Amino acid sequence: MRPTAPSGQDASQWHSVESNGYTYQLDATDRTRQVTGTLTLNPDQTRSRSAQAGAGGDDRLSTDDGGHYIARRFNGPTDAFNHFAQDANFNRGGYKALENQWAKDIRAGDRINVKIVPEYSGGSKRPSAINVTYSINGDFFRQRFSNSAKGKRHGK
Repeated sequence: MRPTAPSGQDASQWHSVESNGYTYQLDATDRTRQVTGTLTLNPDQTRSRSAQAGAGGDDRLSTDDGGHYIARRFNGPTDAFNHFAQDANFNRGGYKALENQWAKDIRAGDRINVKIVPEYSGGSKRPSAINVTYSINGDFFRQRFSNSAKGKRHGK
């Protein structure tokens, strides 16, 4: 099933990349538009310091980290398409809290499927928000995170 493109975008120009069990939809400018997959724990997965440092390109802010759509501990790929310019407070706050809960749930034997959809303004390489839809053993949840210093979760 092809994802639906936001207004003004042509999803027919998107392409899929599969890596480490996750599927990434990239647009014509190689921005990640959607990530889907089932989370697995892999504490031995390496980091890509260069992909983290380059995330967001010229649109990266001085307050940004090189964040992951799928964290390293969930066997997230080291490729550039798995990284984005993420406000440091958001990365280390609300998003990390969600990732910590996911890790706890997986260790308890739960199955977690995720769908992550970034929002972009114009041609920016830095998402303005991240929409996360996930299921835990079939129960669905949705959260929207602003890619800002507040970086708070909205929704459940």
